[in-house]
Amino acid sequence: MDEKVLEFTIFCIDNLAEYLNKDTKDIYRLLKKETDILDNYIIPCYETLHSQGKKYIIEELVEILKDKGAI
Repeated sequence: MDEKVLEFTIFCIDNLAEYLNKDTKDIYRLLKKETDILDNYIIPCYETLHSQGKKYIIEELVEILKDKGAI
């Protein structure tokens, strides 16, 4: 994985954990193993997502998690 993509992935996990008041390990597990959002959305859409603001990114991830029934 490219270093920039890795940094962005960490950014998403950290900020989503803060927003949801959850541990980063739990958010990683949720995005990677329980929903596959990490591999099927965050990483493939890096070019588009990383150009957006923090608020947009977090709201988008929360919406996807809600659509999947994960939160």
